[in-house]
Amino acid sequence: MHGSFFFVVLWIVVLLVAIVLGYLQQNRMVKRKTAELRRELFERQMAEKELLASDQKLRQSLAEKESLLKEIHHRVKNNLQIVSSLLYLQEDYMTDPKGVDILRESQNRVKSMALIHEQLYGTADLAKIDFGRYIEGLTANLFDAYGIDPDRIRLNVRTGDIALGVDMAVPCGLIINELVSNALKHAFLPDASGTIDIAIQTPDTGRIEMVVADDGIGLTEPPADAEKKSLGLRLIDTLTAQLDGTLVINTEKGTRFSITLNAPEQPEKES
Repeated sequence: MHGSFFFVVLWIVVLLVAIVLGYLQQNRMVKRKTAELRRELFERQMAEKELLASDQKLRQSLAEKESLLKEIHHRVKNNLQIVSSLLYLQEDYMTDPKGVDILRESQNRVKSMALIHEQLYGTADLAKIDFGRYIEGLTANLFDAYGIDPDRIRLNVRTGDIALGVDMAVPCGLIINELVSNALKHAFLPDASGTIDIAIQTPDTGRIEMVVADDGIGLTEPPADAEKKSLGLRLIDTLTAQLDGTLVINTEKGTRFSITLNAPEQPEKES
């Protein structure tokens, strides 16, 4: 009987020792896992801090670049306005009407470029401008420059939602400036009423189609010889050729200029 009791006690002791050892082993495993989790949590927190710091630096760098770009557009606009003012002052010293007209045309060209940088400076998107809004400002300036009553010469503009980068906005703006200026100066007899239509669309991402038409007296057939063309027409030809575009002139009913340009791809703005 004593032998049986001894074995029972021995088994109990062995069982208790096994339980204690198992508990200690499990406790060590829990501590090890806890330490690993703490280390992983610490590493993740450090990585998040580094990522946050990197993101803050990136945002700060982007803000500085945007501020610098705004300043560049602002300075370009101011410099172009100075050039425009100098041309305006130079008119006072011109006695030849042709010379005055040339200076005024040059002033309008400079203003057409300054308006682009002015709009870029005043918008959140520093890469592109609302071209419809730009056309409104450009044509308003031309009507004012030539003293045209908007009730006598009506203007219809259809551009839709078109945003252009500087590389496209400048040549397109100059082309529109030349065509509208030409219509205001030559398309209508004194005191005659009429209409100028401007339509711009992008049928696909690679092209821009512009149409400027009037119902005036009509343009005589433009000379084929480049030397005999006006500066405005030569400028239109040059800008169209630079963008691998095409120009079609129709003089059957008034004058209609149809221009198709190949637009360079614009980089996506980083968010």
